[in-house]
Amino acid sequence: MKENILLFLQDQWQEHRGRTAGLLLGALFGISVLLFGFWSTLFVILCAGVGMYIGLRTEREGGWGELFDTSALNRLFRRMS
Repeated sequence: MKENILLFLQDQWQEHRGRTAGLLLGALFGISVLLFGFWSTLFVILCAGVGMYIGLRTEREGGWGELFDTSALNRLFRRMS
């Protein structure tokens, strides 16, 4: 029985990856809203998105030092001087 369920889940993931991921994300969002409330859940998702953006930008720039060297704040100070 367990093997059949595992094979079914693997097949669903391989054949319908987008649908399966969407179903899992939707279920997770729904459970979070029920447990914590809509605005708290939205805040956590927003914070995760900002963290993901910063992490992706850090990977593209090659590290934290390069990220800070190219920050908008440094460009602003260069323009002011």
